[in-house]
Amino acid sequence: MSGWEHALARAGQIAAADYPPGLRTDQFWDWVGIRGVLAVVLHALAGRTGRSPDDVSLDELLEHCSQGAGHIRALAVPLVGQDLAYGLDNAPAAPVPAPETPLIDTWLWLTRLWPPGAADGLDELPSQQYEGLLRGIGHGSPSAAVDSVPDWAARAVVAAMGTR
Repeated sequence: MSGWEHALARAGQIAAADYPPGLRTDQFWDWVGIRGVLAVVLHALAGRTGRSPDDVSLDELLEHCSQGAGHIRALAVPLVGQDLAYGLDNAPAAPVPAPETPLIDTWLWLTRLWPPGAADGLDELPSQQYEGLLRGIGHGSPSAAVDSVPDWAARAVVAAMGTR
């Protein structure tokens, strides 16, 4: 298993502490966003020191998630590069690069802007704007997941701390 796959798997375990089984699905925007942010932070922190994502403590993970989107973007720079870490949502007309790796694919999704006021499956209309995903966090917001979910990611870490 690659370091990224390992980080994504651990992120799913941590996020699961705060979500009922029925919401732990790739059809739920919130789950995909929270798990993705946790995985990026885990992978970045592990990579900084040559550790495994399993060796990143929940306390350390909480500290970094609690610092918000700007900090998470800074952590992502060594993983995805400066342009991807900060650029796409600031220049929405810029061409989106092809997802060359699962990590880049996740980051592109986390930094994707969404059409404002989009129906999201919580309304009566099915959503194409959220790729058919149900969305609760930032319902109707055009914000990227990386900007919307850091507090929720921190909340999932706190829930995981309570289960250890």
